[in-house]
Amino acid sequence: MRMSAQMSMQTISKCMRVNRRRANALLWTCLLALPGSLFAQGDSSGIRLKYHGAGWVEFGKVENSYEDLGGEIGDYNKNWLQDGGGQFGVIAKVDSNWEGAFQLGIMEIELPRGTAGENGQQTASLWYPFWTPYVSEARVTYSHPVLNHLGKFQVTLGEFTYNYSPDAKNLGLYLMNGYVYPGALESGFGGLYGGVDASEFGGLVRYEVGGFHNDILLKTEDERPDYDWSLLNIASYTIRPGLEIGAGVDFYRLIANNSSITSPGTMCGGLGYGLGECSYTDTVGGKVDTITGSLAGTKVMARFHLDPKALFGFSKLGPWILGGKDLTLYGEAAIIGLKNYPIYYDDIWQRIPVMMGFDFPAFGYLDYLSAEVEYYGSKNSSDDIGANFGGSWIPDNNQYVQDYNTRDNWKWSVNLARTLFGHLQFSAQVADDHLRLGGTHDLPWVGGEVLRTPDDWYWTCKLAYFF
Repeated sequence: MRMSAQMSMQTISKCMRVNRRRANALLWTCLLALPGSLFAQGDSSGIRLKYHGAGWVEFGKVENSYEDLGGEIGDYNKNWLQDGGGQFGVIAKVDSNWEGAFQLGIMEIELPRGTAGENGQQTASLWYPFWTPYVSEARVTYSHPVLNHLGKFQVTLGEFTYNYSPDAKNLGLYLMNGYVYPGALESGFGGLYGGVDASEFGGLVRYEVGGFHNDILLKTEDERPDYDWSLLNIASYTIRPGLEIGAGVDFYRLIANNSSITSPGTMCGGLGYGLGECSYTDTVGGKVDTITGSLAGTKVMARFHLDPKALFGFSKLGPWILGGKDLTLYGEAAIIGLKNYPIYYDDIWQRIPVMMGFDFPAFGYLDYLSAEVEYYGSKNSSDDIGANFGGSWIPDNNQYVQDYNTRDNWKWSVNLARTLFGHLQFSAQVADDHLRLGGTHDLPWVGGEVLRTPDDWYWTCKLAYFF
């Protein structure tokens, strides 16, 4: 089964912010594909084309939410959610070494209303449908065996999907998603093989030998400030079938497109919105220090995958035949930022999210039935509005203890999927996760996290056809 880059409710705001990057990706891919197109004109008889695509509708409801962004637009309690779209792509296999791929898509998005406005009037102007086109894949890939077949070497350039933890259905993937500072996490619903996917622009170098493979990525960031480059190294090792471990490091925003925005000193608002703070005063111990910092930082990650069916060689539980994902246990932990800053980032233990997931036995009746839980002990704001619109590396609400000391540290998600007739899939999710909805097109509150207390949750479901 392959369902590529299906969008979720909480990726809507990101989708609205990346059109410039998609255009840039398209330009670069055209340039990268030029030599291959010239070659193909000379002899196209050996090129094999494979077409694929998908269409879907998704809807759901925020059953309970809490968010205070002025009281007029931040409350999504009892709001309905809806979107739909489709995409079409082609993979061109030139020969045993060269491959190219291109995929276009479009989404129809209906933004939720938010809460009532002034004088109790519904803010209907914050609720309207619109269409968003995107490029989810535009790449050239070269692969070749290493001398004496000592593994395989592969290079990919352009726009490509990447997922180092295909077990994850919603939570996790900490290296690929979210800022280092202010440390606001992200989540998602949908993607390749029912998991969470990210579409990246840049380059990927991969080496595989036996059960070991190592990926080096140089990619642009799709959250403001745009076009900063991050360098990642992600490795995994299959100890034996059914048991895999992995680790990685992300030198986040290592190369800044504009260093005065990524590392703003004492002057913020470089993105034109003037939101957030970029410095503060530390008076602990009687001293008076002006603290400056950066959106850039370092993330590290460790993960595991355990499938007892493959590890111990069984396929039944009593008389019942187990499905491919049944009984799989997986997890991931990360450190979001190795550098300490006074007050807000002075405790590394509050910058370590831990996620665990388990696929319950579904005995072939479902593709998977999974539950994921996450603990993240940060006491800072869970929003990233200031980072997105003001280049601020400081938490959005700097009333450290007063406002966020009682925030919910736990997130959870229950997911299921069922494929019918080989091409039709129904999937659903009930969760208290890092949902970010927005309220209008490209305005600051798209970075606000909707679910903050243990009572907050929502549900969503999707019907998709893919080929």
